[in-house]
Amino acid sequence: MSPQTKKLLEKFAKLANWNTVGLSSDMERFREFVISAFKNGEDDISQDEFLNIVGGNGNPNLDVKSKKRLLTSKMFMFGQYEDGIKLLRAYKEK
Repeated sequence: MSPQTKKLLEKFAKLANWNTVGLSSDMERFREFVISAFKNGEDDISQDEFLNIVGGNGNPNLDVKSKKRLLTSKMFMFGQYEDGIKLLRAYKEK
């Protein structure tokens, strides 16, 4: 992953409200990451690489339920990355 794209993903992960996925300010930052990844030809970021950057389960002191909720939110955002890349590919092909 390019330093620029990684920095955008790190910024998103740091500032995101993981308890309320989909806030407009968070999604704006996330779209910047997806667009950067696409422009840099990074349309195949793996789930492992994504989770390593956004922090996986985060705080080890969280209870199991909170860890599951947090991981679910991060997996949802990985799906949003994949969907965003598919959309940009389709747009580019037209």
